[in-house]
Amino acid sequence: MRLAIALALLVTAAPSVAAQAPPRIAHQPARGRPYSAAVQVGDVYWFSGKVGASEETRAMSEGRTAAETRAIMEQFRGLFEELGLGFEDVVQATVYLADISDYGDMNRVYGEYFTSEPPARETVAVAELVGGAAIEISFVAVKR
Repeated sequence: MRLAIALALLVTAAPSVAAQAPPRIAHQPARGRPYSAAVQVGDVYWFSGKVGASEETRAMSEGRTAAETRAIMEQFRGLFEELGLGFEDVVQATVYLADISDYGDMNRVYGEYFTSEPPARETVAVAELVGGAAIEISFVAVKR
């Protein structure tokens, strides 16, 4: 129910919010990259995709997708905290998997972060991800 209300508010408020407040970069962690980690319009935040590939997770053969999913979710946790958000504010997620057979591993870890009323989500299998990552996740959140 909370998710349905948030999505309804997003759909009805987005045009009026966009007319009142221009988009602003909410967080830019690294210079020289042609994208922002988060863009805010009113109370709505769009988060760029994150990958969890690191020296450690790339070296893992068993459980790699689970480890990368956890790394991604923890990166988002830190970014959300900086912006005064939490996983309960997420209304939409997009998950990209380099191998769709890793869906179960991803879903198990992902589910630990959304224990009640998870956001809308799509999961897409892709041919390849940047840096050889197994998974990439992006979010849209509404600050309450």
